[in-house]
Amino acid sequence: MSKKKILFFSSNLQRTGAEIVLFDILHHLDANKFEIGLVLLERDGALVNQLAPHIQVFYLETHFSIWDKVKFHAGQNVIYQRIQTIQKQFGASIWYINTIQNAFLLQYKVYFKIQTFLHVHEYLYNFEQLEIKDSQRLFDQVDYLVSCSELVYRFFAPIFPKVCFVLQSGINKAWIDDCLSDFKIEKNNKKKIISSGTICYRKGVDLFLETSQYFQDSAYEFIWLGKWANNGYAEVIRRQIKSGLYPAVQFLDNISPEEYYQQIASADAFITCSREESMGLVAMEAIYCGVPVLATNSGGSSLIVNESNGVLSQDFRPVSLAKELNSLFLKEFNISLMRESLSNFDIQLECQKLESYLLQEPIL
Repeated sequence: MSKKKILFFSSNLQRTGAEIVLFDILHHLDANKFEIGLVLLERDGALVNQLAPHIQVFYLETHFSIWDKVKFHAGQNVIYQRIQTIQKQFGASIWYINTIQNAFLLQYKVYFKIQTFLHVHEYLYNFEQLEIKDSQRLFDQVDYLVSCSELVYRFFAPIFPKVCFVLQSGINKAWIDDCLSDFKIEKNNKKKIISSGTICYRKGVDLFLETSQYFQDSAYEFIWLGKWANNGYAEVIRRQIKSGLYPAVQFLDNISPEEYYQQIASADAFITCSREESMGLVAMEAIYCGVPVLATNSGGSSLIVNESNGVLSQDFRPVSLAKELNSLFLKEFNISLMRESLSNFDIQLECQKLESYLLQEPIL
């Protein structure tokens, strides 16, 4: 039996939630059934060097040189030519596009005899950043819409004309175990509150800052783990930190995966102030590390956070979040029950489901 050839398209394979989930998918698919290629739009992703040898990596340069611009103005479709070269070399029968950010690639489907999968990790706020023509391509050119959670599925299944199914995002528990294998938590005089994610408005970094002001910096420390976005919001947050308005807060944006999980495991609480989430993998990571979570009810967090592992806040005001955080410190949590609450999120089982769709005969 010949293997099905699949080209996965993604942005960069950095350590964002969507890229980590893709990384896990690539390594859980049965290499006896599938030949896997990965097309990245940017170089130097942190996870690239950790890819298994059987995964072929290609780079689709999306930045135009002066010569590219000359060819473009002469009527040549430069991006199509580059995709054509990769497709000819690999010979994929399926394109698996990761995140709606890369939905623009669907315009090239018409040139090839392929099936298309689009993995939607985002919820509605992100669709405001998507051009309408790319949103239309989602409905017109995608054969299988892969939803990262039940929340996303419930929204799209009634309006998507072809196959829509859930591939529940999950965390790599074995990898977290490895990162924490030799780690011992050191006692700290201060209570440590951790949050993580890209420093952006959707993640509610400003709410995190305001919440910290209800706690004495002599007794509490608030630490945000994540990369700075390249936008005006991040610059405002950066200047607020420099102003000294939030003495209890620090940002760590350049740490290793091991340090990331060790920081989380050493926390007294994890707080996610997101204004909207399609799933909430960071909360899942904290729960697995045995750290109780305070989460705003921003969508996907309601699928994860419950009384066995934390508190789900209906109120987004910092004063209310501070009260909820204080109440969280008074509760007792059992790490075995916390981990059990994540038992339904198994990426290996989800990939077995995905394989059944990948092996189906083409939709006519």
